[in-house]
Amino acid sequence: MGCHPHNAKHYDDALELKLRELLVDPRVSAVGEIGLDYHYDFSPREDQRTAFRRQIRVAKEAGLPLVLHVREAHDDAFAILQDEGFPEAGTLLHCFNLDWAELERWVDVGCYVAFGGPLTFKKADEVRDAAARVPQDRLLTETDAPYMTPEPLRGAVCGPEHVVFTVEKLCEVRGLSRGEEREAFLNALMANARGLLDREPTPWQREQARQLGVEELSPAERARAAVAQWRAGR
Repeated sequence: MGCHPHNAKHYDDALELKLRELLVDPRVSAVGEIGLDYHYDFSPREDQRTAFRRQIRVAKEAGLPLVLHVREAHDDAFAILQDEGFPEAGTLLHCFNLDWAELERWVDVGCYVAFGGPLTFKKADEVRDAAARVPQDRLLTETDAPYMTPEPLRGAVCGPEHVVFTVEKLCEVRGLSRGEEREAFLNALMANARGLLDREPTPWQREQARQLGVEELSPAERARAAVAQWRAGR
């Protein structure tokens, strides 16, 4: 759950309260996609930076990792995160499609990196070079569905099933032989994803549920009850 930079101009106290309501749901595993997008500038850049800072603080309070959308704004995004502090729960660079010269500093501070369809694009040698250099314990794959469909299906609507093409290319660029070597690598990628995102409710989520008197409910019931009570003015 998060306010995308395209919508940052709408971020205010009321929207932040809504975000907090949604984060009470123990199925929520991260705050995102949040960040900066200077390509489209659908929201003023100052509004983007403000919303980004505020959501970093919410994520740190909630004990949740960040999922970042950063486009043509990596210097500002990195500077803001350095200033605010990277969350202990982790930070994931979503659908990375630049080169190692940009990626290295993010990896050096412990960020995770997810590669999607752009890894397979014919003119993306710099992305493949970056993917070959990321430490295995920081590496994830993704779809960015319904966009960024990998080759050989580029142009079609992307779905989770298409990640197999991205993974195949990732194994190739890392020089992994078929069989046990690739199997071990894929198991490591799954462990990375589960370790970052498939987590138990955070202490903050548990405390919010306790305060709302919904800690014994199922996750879905707890989410509905928590949102209803927040809206009622607790």
